[in-house]
Amino acid sequence: MYKFILFTFVILTISCQNNNKQKEENTTPEGIDIPEVIEISDPSVYTEYHENGQLKIEGNFDDNGLRTGRWISYYENGLTWSESYYVAGKKDGHSVTFFPNGKVRYIGEYKNDEKIGRWTFKDEEGNVVDEKSY
Repeated sequence: MYKFILFTFVILTISCQNNNKQKEENTTPEGIDIPEVIEISDPSVYTEYHENGQLKIEGNFDDNGLRTGRWISYYENGLTWSESYYVAGKKDGHSVTFFPNGKVRYIGEYKNDEKIGRWTFKDEEGNVVDEKSY
């Protein structure tokens, strides 16, 4: 019985030392964790991060590996940069892009990767500066 307890203690001690070595290998010399830039836990979901750890891009892929549904891009400060919708890898639907201050830069619609309908373009204060029909 004593040998069994001693054996278990030795195994646990070695295991803990290995875990600490693995943790040390995943950090910089200063002890700061290195952030992942791209994270792919589900191949249909895409997530990318800025170097500061803020979310940069998020969206989904269809079964063929093409963009589908809503894709959102973000500035380094976390504010939304753009939002577009995709079908089979092509822009299709609502699309809006923002200035770094959060105000709309332009807004419009796509169909099969082509601009359609009325597009509105604004300045950084939110004033309409141009409108175009496609």
